[in-house]
Amino acid sequence: MAQIPVKLQAAAVYLEDSSIEVATGDVTLPSFDSLSETLSGAGILGEIDVPTPGHFGSMEVGINWRTIQTEAVKLISSEVHALDIRGAFQIFNQSGKLETKGIKVTIRAMGKGLDLGKLAQNSTTDTTTTLEVVYIKIFIDGIAVIELDKLNYVFRVNGQDDLLDVRKILGKS
Repeated sequence: MAQIPVKLQAAAVYLEDSSIEVATGDVTLPSFDSLSETLSGAGILGEIDVPTPGHFGSMEVGINWRTIQTEAVKLISSEVHALDIRGAFQIFNQSGKLETKGIKVTIRAMGKGLDLGKLAQNSTTDTTTTLEVVYIKIFIDGIAVIELDKLNYVFRVNGQDDLLDVRKILGKS
């Protein structure tokens, strides 16, 4: 029996390398959408959309808050903010027993937008902060599985450094 992911059991968000958890509704993690160039011509049947390793379009992280909070407002400033998002996933392991696996997402991002939401009696405001990601590193059970540093030419997947040669050629290594 393979490991079967079940659900996110619990999550916590920490801001600016603090040990104090902030109360959020949920977090929308960014998408990795490669920038690419279409290749066509003699010797090619049709077109091939060739991704450029380590180059991704705009990457946003969204933090949904239950109410308007000072942390939500703080995050729209133009400085780069550090976020540490941790989660505990439930899985069925190979023996069919429930087990917990950890995920940690470290993000550095700049404030991009703030939707204050609505003010309605006996209701959440559904406030949302949007940030532009410049750095992200994801750990699953303590092992780094992806790292992207848009400002320092770093893109690693499962330990493979896809931009090592590029950094060497450009004198950045």
